[in-house]
Amino acid sequence: MGVIRPVALHGHTRALTRVKFNREGDLLFSCAKDTSPTVWDSETGERLGTYEGHQGAVWDLDVNFCSTLFATAGAEGHAKIWDLRTGDCVTTINIGVPVRSVGLSHGDSMLLCVTDNSYGKTPALRVYNLPGDCPGKIKDAKTEYNPYIYHENPEKITCAAWGPTNDTIYFSSEDGYMVIYNAKDDMEAKAAPVHRMEIRRFTFDRDYCTLLTGSMDQCGKLVDATTLKTMKTYETDKQVNDAVISNVSPHVVLGGGQDAQSVTNVSHRQNKFESRFFHKVYAEELGSVSTHFGPVNALSWHPGGRGFASGGEDGFVKMCFFDEEYLELYGEKW
Repeated sequence: MGVIRPVALHGHTRALTRVKFNREGDLLFSCAKDTSPTVWDSETGERLGTYEGHQGAVWDLDVNFCSTLFATAGAEGHAKIWDLRTGDCVTTINIGVPVRSVGLSHGDSMLLCVTDNSYGKTPALRVYNLPGDCPGKIKDAKTEYNPYIYHENPEKITCAAWGPTNDTIYFSSEDGYMVIYNAKDDMEAKAAPVHRMEIRRFTFDRDYCTLLTGSMDQCGKLVDATTLKTMKTYETDKQVNDAVISNVSPHVVLGGGQDAQSVTNVSHRQNKFESRFFHKVYAEELGSVSTHFGPVNALSWHPGGRGFASGGEDGFVKMCFFDEEYLELYGEKW
């Protein structure tokens, strides 16, 4: 794999929950169990600002295609949409139960929210129409947000994302199932038991042809996005908290580690806190990078393929850049 150059970013006081590059790759966003989602310059590692307004942990985030809107999911029961550039909160949707996942639709006309089973509630997908596709329109609108789609699920929903169009929503659950929900017809179009245990997170490839899952059953799986059939399995020896696919090379990265409650004062290598590289097609492990002093909770691959970012239980964000040899082999021409 060559030499990987990590850069440590310290701006959070608690464990990371999500990291994500924008489409251009010049900005990196992070959120944690503290109250301040953060944006970083991915070239220099400089912290550009924070988005202040949440009163508890922030479980998830999303950034739109044009890098104008930024959405966050709060444990206090609020989903917020921000003006990405100014940091102003343009609207707050008060759901009343912890929000575990958010996603802006293609075209920014809708917001997907996932709520969990706290306070005796049933886990559910909620979709809200937005009054505009830019910060100014959303901020100026006088509207009361009520979900026009509400779909309950008996098992806790761990992750959800829009499919290739706004007609489908994919979600995973703690019983190891992947589900394709048809938003147009309000029905589950397909469901498959992909894992034996909870799926922690999944991500699509650039073309929405496949998705990669990470699970507590200590493996990641490459899944056909249409049939939900498993194509490849990437075996590890610790639970996988996140898994991402490169846009430009035949590689995937899995990150995880044992639960934070089980971590003892032993070496990070013994506890398997590495981000582990696998060949996407041959499912062979190619190498690993040890960057955190605790479990890896979140991953994001740079859209241009020049590196990846990770977020750990230790409260650090790490950006890892590949060397010139790797970039010459796997540029955007791959």
